[in-house]
Amino acid sequence: MRVTFKRTVGMVSKLYITALSIAVFFAGAATLFAFNLDAAEGTFSALAPLWTVSVSPILPVLAALLGMEVWSDERKTGRIDVLLSSPVRERDFVVGKFLGVWFFVVTSILLFLASTLAFLNFYAPKLAVSISVAGFLPGIILLILQGSLWSAVAIVSSALFRNAAGSAATTIFALVALPRALWAALSYWTRDGLERFGELPMDIHAFDFSSGLISVGVVVSYILLTFVALFVASKIISSLRFVGRNARRLRFSASFSLILSVLFSILAIALVYRVNVNFDIPVAGSGETRFSAHTRSVLEQARGSVSIIAFLERKDSRFRHVSHFLRSLKRDADEVGGVRLDIKYVDPVLDIAEATRLVREGIEKSSFVFERDGRIVHTLSIDEGYSERIISATIERIAVPFQRSSIYWTVGHSEATFDDYNPEGLSDVARELSLNGYDNKKINLADSNSIIGKDCALLIIAGPKKDFAESEIERLKSYLNGQAGNSDGGRVLVLINSLELRGLVNLLSSWGIRPGEIDLRGVSTMTGDDVIVKDFSEAHAITRTLKDQQVILYKPLGLSLSSSAIEGASGADLKRYSWLVEAGGRHLASVVECGSTRSDVAMRPSRLVVIGDVVFMMNNSLRSYANANRDFFMNCVKYLSGRDVMVSSGAEVDRLVTGMDRDTRIAFTVFSSAVFPAVVFILCVFFIVLRRRR
Repeated sequence: MRVTFKRTVGMVSKLYITALSIAVFFAGAATLFAFNLDAAEGTFSALAPLWTVSVSPILPVLAALLGMEVWSDERKTGRIDVLLSSPVRERDFVVGKFLGVWFFVVTSILLFLASTLAFLNFYAPKLAVSISVAGFLPGIILLILQGSLWSAVAIVSSALFRNAAGSAATTIFALVALPRALWAALSYWTRDGLERFGELPMDIHAFDFSSGLISVGVVVSYILLTFVALFVASKIISSLRFVGRNARRLRFSASFSLILSVLFSILAIALVYRVNVNFDIPVAGSGETRFSAHTRSVLEQARGSVSIIAFLERKDSRFRHVSHFLRSLKRDADEVGGVRLDIKYVDPVLDIAEATRLVREGIEKSSFVFERDGRIVHTLSIDEGYSERIISATIERIAVPFQRSSIYWTVGHSEATFDDYNPEGLSDVARELSLNGYDNKKINLADSNSIIGKDCALLIIAGPKKDFAESEIERLKSYLNGQAGNSDGGRVLVLINSLELRGLVNLLSSWGIRPGEIDLRGVSTMTGDDVIVKDFSEAHAITRTLKDQQVILYKPLGLSLSSSAIEGASGADLKRYSWLVEAGGRHLASVVECGSTRSDVAMRPSRLVVIGDVVFMMNNSLRSYANANRDFFMNCVKYLSGRDVMVSSGAEVDRLVTGMDRDTRIAFTVFSSAVFPAVVFILCVFFIVLRRRR
């Protein structure tokens, strides 16, 4: 075996197809990883599973190309007759050749990991800082197991063919094309589709292992199938000895043993899965704080006791993630010492009494149920999705009461509206506000019968296209100055993206903010039409905690200081101007506060926040979690409504954010999936030429 292994390594290392196969593997895996990384930007995906599921589908191609000539060349040249005439068992030859191919497969996996980490360290340094090589270990183990099976299958195929290309094509068809085509057909043609069949098992294994879910059944299955494949290969090689009519019984015996081996493997795998044991191990970094500063702030400021019931079947595939999520939430709550969380799990099938109580209360299964003082106060559907942001907002709504809870949105000027579910609507952010305990209301300032009630937390002007009438401007001034039936100063959030609104522009100028067109050529961008903002004011509560985040604005207006409105004022009339975000040296969002900031003064100060864009908070923009647009908007709302203590970064720490803009992402994809594989191919060819000349 040792001699055959060394001979196989030497032979494969001199083949030009080896250079091509390694380059193809690097290019295919890197392309798939770049695509998956882009698709997962801002989601709760972890880097190790993304890398593992990117390598797994390309691995059979690598094994097929590396193993295509190990037996085919022996059969084609006739050297196999010399091998079979030696007093060495076929099994030793097969295992030696298998180890040689597997060696190259494992080496390629490790080299690709090293190259991926190097490219991430160069193009996404902020993401690379949080990467731990140990976190990739479970995924690497799974890939090595898969590589062993694919290498063994490649050995079987090579033993069947004299033509190496036919061997490689058959292996790729059997391991890649056929199973994925059949799985796609079953998923699309059957009635239940993906709900019944799910993803391809090999892909699921790669994701589960890299996420920390180790299955004994999967490990045993790959090992068992590898041995069966090697047994089949040895029988195929040994059958070459059986020639002539006298060898019929031997050929029949070999065929019968192959059938028995296949049946044995099927029964053994079925038994293993019957008594399967899973281990949920923590991958590197999972012991760190799971939740963001905002969530921990909510848990710390909240008081009392809140019970969270997961009304979900334990056999549901989501139960593992739900239970891990709730355990981590309780751990953080216990650490900060604020609200007391009581976590319960109710299975609709097993916990009959408690499930009956919930059903009588109108609760459907697959729900989070929030209880306080023995009564149900809120429910969330797990089917509709959940996240750290939604859960923390619900706890904040339940356990952190506040007086003003209504947000008034102006209408009548073609503004974006909170009940519009189209891509240009604001229904997504309206849902976020509702989860945080706010009531969304419309108000037409042109209607004298419409009243800004004392429950008004703030008033939002969301990208009007028509100007406000003089009477409406007067009502806005009156509200801001605390003369609209409210002794407190008003709070207004203005999202403006047009300079044609002379009345509104003049109002803002009187408060110290002058909108204007700006030239932002040369700034970072994602699509070419937007601006990536990374410069946040560390002096203001709204943006202080957004450090290392990025807000994406779409053709924003610039905001400059209107000094004439600031100079000459003093005392309670003094307007204090602060910039919030800037790009290219120009302010794109600003805040003005007027009135006393002392806590012992009864009247609360007036506050005006102006952002030179409205598109950044529309439904289409908020679908991407790769930015902090939602956090920035919610911080503005909380600051204006007086919930300053809750203003913090709401960016969940489990979200994957690379920090790459469009140009950087293109460069990462090109160099990792094209330039680097080409360099690897050239170097491999160079060393192959040197070895052949010796």
